[in-house]
Amino acid sequence: MNYQYKVTFKVLLMLAITLIGIPAYFIMGGSIQMAIVFTLYGIITNALGQIAYHRWLAHDQFVPNIVARYAMIFGTIVCGNGNHIHNVYAHLNHHKYADTDKDTHNPQELGFLKMWLGWYKTPTDYFSMRKLLQKRDVVFASKNYWKLYAVISVLHFLITPWLVVWQAFNFTHMWIGLNWLNYAGHGHGKTGEPSKITGFLNHWMMGEGNHDVHHKSVKKLDMSEPGNVDWAGRYLIPMLLAK
Repeated sequence: MNYQYKVTFKVLLMLAITLIGIPAYFIMGGSIQMAIVFTLYGIITNALGQIAYHRWLAHDQFVPNIVARYAMIFGTIVCGNGNHIHNVYAHLNHHKYADTDKDTHNPQELGFLKMWLGWYKTPTDYFSMRKLLQKRDVVFASKNYWKLYAVISVLHFLITPWLVVWQAFNFTHMWIGLNWLNYAGHGHGKTGEPSKITGFLNHWMMGEGNHDVHHKSVKKLDMSEPGNVDWAGRYLIPMLLAK
C-alpha cells in the first residue's frame, strides 16, 4: 500500500470512528460537559500541533520556551497528522512550487476531495532541513511517530475509551480545516495564487486566513490585517516564546 492510500485509510477510519462513536457516546448517556472537555482538549492539542508543524518546524518563525516545546511535540503526536520530517519537507515543497504542477497539493489539479483523501504528490526536490534535524527531540518523535501515537491512544483508552473516539473526531475536524485552508487559501482551486479566508473560517484556522500574506512573508509571525486577525500569531504564540 503506497503512502497516499495509507493516508486515505487513516482519514476514512477516523471519520468512521467519529460518525459511529460520537452518537454512541450520547446514546449511552455521556454528558455534554465531558464532551465539551474532550473537544477543548482536542482544540488545544490541535492548535499546538499545527503551530509546531507549520510555524515552528517548517518556517522557524520563533524559538519556544521549554514547556511550550514539549507541549507542541505532544500536540503533534496527539493530532495524528504524521511524521514531522515528512510534513515539513512536503510543506517546503508547497511553498517553492505553490499552484504549479510540482506543488504537493495544488488545488487546481487535485480539488478538495482528493486533498481531503490525502492524495498529495510526493515531492522530489532537495530542501535543506538542517535546523529541523538539529532538534533531536523532534527527530526522535518523528522516527517513532506511530509508536508514540499508539502509546498515547492506549493512555487515552485507560482514562476513558471515549477519549479515543474524540481523538478521532479531533483529527477529523483538524484535517478538514487544514485541507480547506490549502484549498480556499489558494482561490478554491480557481485563481492559481494564494488568497484570503475571512470570518469564522479564519478563526477556525487560528487566524491563518491571510494566506496571501504568509506566502509573501513566511517568517512573519503575526499575519494580521484590518478585519482579519491572526489570533495565533498575535495572542497564542507570544505565550510560547522563550524569554
